[in-house]
Amino acid sequence: MNKFELDKVMECFGFEKSDNYKINGYNYYHNGKYFTIVDGKTPYELALLIRKKYNNNIYKIRVNGDHESKFPNNDVYTYHIDTIEGLAAFIFESQKYYKFQKSYEDLDQVLNLIYFKILNEVNPNVNVYDWMLERENRNDYFKTLLSSKTSLDFKLRKKIESFDNAVNPFANNSLDVNYSTFMTRGDSYCHNNWFSLIDKESGIILSTIRKSDGFVIKLHIPLQKPFEINVYHYFDKNGEVIAFERYNESGLTKIEYNLTNSTFGEHYGEKRIATLEDKKYIIQNLDKYISLINDIIKRNIVITSNNSYTKKLIQK
Repeated sequence: MNKFELDKVMECFGFEKSDNYKINGYNYYHNGKYFTIVDGKTPYELALLIRKKYNNNIYKIRVNGDHESKFPNNDVYTYHIDTIEGLAAFIFESQKYYKFQKSYEDLDQVLNLIYFKILNEVNPNVNVYDWMLERENRNDYFKTLLSSKTSLDFKLRKKIESFDNAVNPFANNSLDVNYSTFMTRGDSYCHNNWFSLIDKESGIILSTIRKSDGFVIKLHIPLQKPFEINVYHYFDKNGEVIAFERYNESGLTKIEYNLTNSTFGEHYGEKRIATLEDKKYIIQNLDKYISLINDIIKRNIVITSNNSYTKKLIQK
């Protein structure tokens, strides 16, 4: 959890932005790394209730900052909370326990509002090409992306756009953040922002990272730990790249295609000029992952009468 996410949680509970939130006998503040510190006496009864009810990886409410999965054996005076869900759950249960005035009937109600506020703040409707056209040192490259290309290059470019719009389904302007049930993470600062959409069922993460001079579009697929698959579309000092990354018992395998200089090969190996077969390989793999993402979108975006994109997914 970052400070931006902490502030959004507090905003949804009706508290004004602060570096140190002093609420109902507790001090809430960000440690500058990845968690929020909660100082203040939590009675053993409440601490035990929270531990039993939210004994789940997505909450990460740590008694006295302990990473071990232990039940409290007395009153608790310090919590380290790593997640939006954990902090919202702690405040929600504390308000119920002390019978403070509360405005939410259940935890999901406030979590959905927090996710909505994060998405609105990071403006997910901007696609990566519009973002890059606003970067003075990068817009010339992106203005020429669809010019002077073969039919296969054009097909590849459209497939990459489809991948980007799948990972960030709001960028196609056909979906509304009001109807998202994704767990959401994010941050917004200066000329940079990022957000991730997390599928509760599979743990698959769709991430969009916008930087002052580039971007990263990423699909993360967790497999049996510690294995995983990552698919990237990014632009950095080395140019524009599509990459397929796999961690397994053999280690890391990463295949890269650099669109800027048209090279293809292993990340740590020798690169060659991309062939027609290499480009077809990229298209086929992107097709597979786009299909997977579309299935995830179908279970996380609520269909409305005006939601033509989701209707198309369902029909497909």
